[in-house]
Amino acid sequence: MNILSHLPFICFLIALAGFGMVRINTILTYFQQEEYDSSRFIGAVFRVRLFDVLASMGLIALFIAQAYVGLGVYFWLAAAGLLAVLALRERSYSYKKKLVATQRLKRIRWLSRGFFLLSLALLWIHAFAVFAILQLTPLWIMLANRLLRPFQERVNQGFVDQAVDKLHRFKPVTIGITGSFGKTTTKHILAEILESAGPVFYSPGSINTVLGLTRNIREKLQRGHKYFIAEMGAYGIGSIKRLCDFADPGYGIVTAIGNAHTERFGDIATIAKAKSELVEHVCARGGMAVYPHDLLEHKPFAELQAQYPDLIRTVGETESADFQIIRAELEDSNWSIAIQNTRAPLESPITYTLPLLGDHNILNSALAVAMTFLISPVTATRIPAFSKDVEQVQHRLQKVESPGQPLVLDDAYNSNEVGFKNAVTVLNTLAKKRGGKAILVTPGVAELGLEHDRVHGRLGEHASALCDTIIAVNPDRIEAFTAALDASKAEFHARSSFAEARKLVSEISNENDVVLYENDLPDLLEETRLL
Repeated sequence: MNILSHLPFICFLIALAGFGMVRINTILTYFQQEEYDSSRFIGAVFRVRLFDVLASMGLIALFIAQAYVGLGVYFWLAAAGLLAVLALRERSYSYKKKLVATQRLKRIRWLSRGFFLLSLALLWIHAFAVFAILQLTPLWIMLANRLLRPFQERVNQGFVDQAVDKLHRFKPVTIGITGSFGKTTTKHILAEILESAGPVFYSPGSINTVLGLTRNIREKLQRGHKYFIAEMGAYGIGSIKRLCDFADPGYGIVTAIGNAHTERFGDIATIAKAKSELVEHVCARGGMAVYPHDLLEHKPFAELQAQYPDLIRTVGETESADFQIIRAELEDSNWSIAIQNTRAPLESPITYTLPLLGDHNILNSALAVAMTFLISPVTATRIPAFSKDVEQVQHRLQKVESPGQPLVLDDAYNSNEVGFKNAVTVLNTLAKKRGGKAILVTPGVAELGLEHDRVHGRLGEHASALCDTIIAVNPDRIEAFTAALDASKAEFHARSSFAEARKLVSEISNENDVVLYENDLPDLLEETRLL
């Protein structure tokens, strides 16, 4: 065999193999963002367009040229060059949430690479097999994940057992927090309040799954921690129960029931049932739970309140609430809030200052205050002394000020209708105070399911009434939002990504303006790729 005569084809094979390694990394970035869930990832493949277009189209053009012009050995060299150029282009892609090289990811990556390299053997059947090879990459990743699942489950269970053992040995007072929204902010407020009574351990950011909490417990929980606050997220009925079986909270807070994540649950009734699992667990073991009074409109919470009247406290503005918010006034960007324990009407109301923006934080803080009353009444009496120093929660209506620049309100981690509307109201208020424009940048809200258009229609109307400039990111995803905008009230711009939106903001804003970045969707939802 004359090696030199096969050298162009060998160059093509090497280029194709290298291209495949880059493509696997690209697809894995999105697969990891879908939390290794193949069923959800299949939808993302078509939604984000994670199938090959450029290489396939380029090779089709080369095959046509070969058939009609005759490129000879230059066909394989041209094909190799095409794949090399596209691989270099793809390696330069940037992501808001970059690929994290966990041990699980590495195992999936190595097995996927093996499948891809084995698929190159199809070229010996026919050269056109290259098109199948290019399109099969997502399948190899899902297959690798499926084959590795039993091993991964054993690894995960070992870590979970270690975390549970640590909780049993250290015995911190554990408080679970769940809800459609408001979980993270309420967690941070409660943590800062309880710090005056003893060291508090809580999951950073929005970590709210068994495996996420497991890692933090194993790595960071110390024997000296007196309290452990566990944020609990749900993906369906049974999710909260699993978290409760894991963390075994003695106290629980449910912040809200709303249409966030309706896409996963189907309807509000299912969301209420799922979130009520925390209250059910806590009360069954003799602990105490707190939730907004209006949650009694949902059957599961009304039934639990009737079953455990001495273990459940409600919070709200109504006199029927166990902890009534009797005053909430905004004074120089700080809330002055007064709460009355209606089960002890002779006691003086607790009055405190809260330096967090947004009407929704009135209830979030009231839930934290009510829980403190139940856990440590003495600590509750000290709340007015340090509540004014509660720190802003990152990416949740966080004020970011820079000399000579517009005031930025970073609400990137908000993904619900109530928070969206409150944030826009704050934007309008602050812009009027500064004498500048109210500029909204948003890709809308995610995971609304059948409520997607209705919610975005309402948000569009609300934003039009209160904003001077609205920049929609990836507007094709939120057509109901853009259709509801009133051009006579607000100037409208469309941009495909947050990077382009920020560039526009820098061009049209000045230091008197206020810019609200409302929600920041992951790469999976922000824009489609052209692979």
